[in-house]
Amino acid sequence: MITPLLLTMTLCFSLADGINDSVADGPLPNKETQSKEIQSTETQSGESTAKNLSAATGYWAGSDMEKAKTEALQRKVPILLLIVRDDDPVSSSWSRQHLNDSAFLKALEKHGVPALACVPGPSGKIHSSTEDQNDSCPLAGCENCKAHQGSTPLLKNLTIPKLLPRIFSIDPATGEARAIPEDLPFRGAAALDSYLAGRAEITLPTRKEYRFLLKHLERAREYSGYEDFEKGCQELVAAKRYLSLFGQEMSDLWDQAYAPYRGRGIQMIRKAKYALKTDRMLGARLLTRVAKMMADLPEGERARHLLNALQPREKTSGSEENPDQNIPN
Repeated sequence: MITPLLLTMTLCFSLADGINDSVADGPLPNKETQSKEIQSTETQSGESTAKNLSAATGYWAGSDMEKAKTEALQRKVPILLLIVRDDDPVSSSWSRQHLNDSAFLKALEKHGVPALACVPGPSGKIHSSTEDQNDSCPLAGCENCKAHQGSTPLLKNLTIPKLLPRIFSIDPATGEARAIPEDLPFRGAAALDSYLAGRAEITLPTRKEYRFLLKHLERAREYSGYEDFEKGCQELVAAKRYLSLFGQEMSDLWDQAYAPYRGRGIQMIRKAKYALKTDRMLGARLLTRVAKMMADLPEGERARHLLNALQPREKTSGSEENPDQNIPN
């Protein structure tokens, strides 16, 4: 026979490493200290994509064009493809003036996913460095010359105009491309921003919002261990604020990051409900902690509703109070 005192002590010790009263600030924990949970191949793939795209990026170029498509699909925005020509005086002059202009890049990021492609010049080839691949590319916009290689997949269905540079708006789902006015790249960041804003039917999520969402999800995965459980919950809540701006794919990534927290929250609520059968004060205290730690998350809301159900109800005339009638199921 388990006495109430023994049950109370058992529950307190079993929950000590699962619920903390406070979480100290500090750097991201080492992966060796995380709780090792088995995840599906789909979850691992989603996490890898999110981590890869959360890194600071200017223009997707060369062999990274597939990442431009992934970002565009997740943000629900077009790919804004800049095309320049190799060994061309106009492209070279324009690149030096605009591709290193942060305002020009910001205008593109606001309305889509910036991508950069280089087409062959008179020689029929794309330039490459003959010395160090970490050199400064003469066309700018990329870290080195090698980044310009491999951009042909995004160009195969386009009719390349003679006058370059040119900007194309590409639907990432269908591949349909629309050329924006040929003079626009030469008119600067303000004109580009104004034109793209006028073409948008709805307000689309910015690249900054996209990166914030991915960063919060990345931290939530890092914080999924017992020691940083509450901090991970806070990261998930922060990420959740952005979900309404995006499509189902980003909601799925959020669900994958939330999965270990959901399982732990369900476990803690079960322990609290079991405690209510013998010690209402202990059970209520455990539910309060879950509601606090997982506030604005589904299990936190469930704990809050269970606490509300514990509140005494007004007695009707002629009714007798039942001490167990307010224990939630």
